[in-house]
Amino acid sequence: MALVKYDNEANAMYFRLGKGKRRIKSTIALGKDRFIDVDPRGKIVGVEIILPKVLPKEAQQALKRSKDTIELVQ
Repeated sequence: MALVKYDNEANAMYFRLGKGKRRIKSTIALGKDRFIDVDPRGKIVGVEIILPKVLPKEAQQALKRSKDTIELVQ
């Protein structure tokens, strides 16, 4: 299962992996606009992507039409 959340203020998307809320031990930067969160066992629990300040018009419209949170189930 994954949960996808868009934060309009931060202009970022967060992908939470797995069921339930898990403790984040650390955040690892993968460049200036991508980060992964890992739990105490070193497993990835989330991925954050900071979106560009200027998005293509199609992307802006899609984000406006979408819910803030989407749950993906396997």
